[in-house]
Amino acid sequence: MKKIIIPVLFLLGASSCQKAQQEDQQKKLIDEVIAVHDEVMPKMDEIMTLKSQLDSVAKVSKDSIKARDLFIQLDSADIKMSNWMAEYNPESVKGKGNEEVMKYLENEKKRINEVKDITNTSITNAKQFLSK
Repeated sequence: MKKIIIPVLFLLGASSCQKAQQEDQQKKLIDEVIAVHDEVMPKMDEIMTLKSQLDSVAKVSKDSIKARDLFIQLDSADIKMSNWMAEYNPESVKGKGNEEVMKYLENEKKRINEVKDITNTSITNAKQFLSK
């Protein structure tokens, strides 16, 4: 009887450790995703301010086409953030296998990093244009 119980207990313990490790990996990835969001989200106010400035410049400047293009870039960053926030739902993979959860989280990390990139680029471009 001991010969059966000890290996079963060992397997249960190993399985429990693996599950805990997977949960730690998932939590780490969720934290990374949220950290990028938290870095980018405050920049949405700056985007609104820059959009307003570009809108004013577009009405009176000879570079109105460039101002409109930059306005569209900023608006795109704002829309992408709103869409990401509306669509991000880690609860949708709750109870699924580790591979599926990790794939979902990796995809969300990629998406929020794209939002970060377009946000930073559009802000930089708008500031450069407005400082001329």
